[in-house]
Amino acid sequence: MPNLKAALLLSLAWPLAACAQPEEQPVVPRSLGAGTGGDGVWAGSGAAHSPTTIKVDETAGPEGTPAAVLEFTFSPGKYNYNWAEVACGSANAAGCVAVRVTYKTEMPDGFPALNLMVRESTGAGYWVPGFLPPSPTRFRTETVALDRFAVPSWSKDENGELDTEQINRIALGLETGRSGKGRVLIADVELVPPGW
Repeated sequence: MPNLKAALLLSLAWPLAACAQPEEQPVVPRSLGAGTGGDGVWAGSGAAHSPTTIKVDETAGPEGTPAAVLEFTFSPGKYNYNWAEVACGSANAAGCVAVRVTYKTEMPDGFPALNLMVRESTGAGYWVPGFLPPSPTRFRTETVALDRFAVPSWSKDENGELDTEQINRIALGLETGRSGKGRVLIADVELVPPGW
């Protein structure tokens, strides 16, 4: 009889325990602050002859939303380059399969497509050069699979593999021999999981 009581109690307790388990949260793209950098931090950099600044403008994005604004002046007769870089902050990149960027460009005619780069905490950089086309008339969203990224000649990685759990920064920028002033408005940067 005690065994029967124990079995009955277990049969009643099991559904209750199953119901008490927290629901698994859906895995969705993780935004790095929708243009503000969230709890990450935006930084701008470039060659000394390519003055570059970055700031968050609360109304420069689509429909008056925030956007990070990269402003630059490229010098004539020089190899010019710059980067707008955002830290991942609390957004965990582990398991992501792509990076999604929403941006708009205000650049002189003839300027090239933008470079996109991810950096590991080891310092290694992986990039897709000249992949994001200029978009002067509207905000454009591009999703770039991580298997397209490669180590450039000016970087190195000890294990030769892009480790998503080590991605801690994402950057986009320009390199060109052309000169002029311009802006890149970045409305969002997202880490994209499988299925998106």
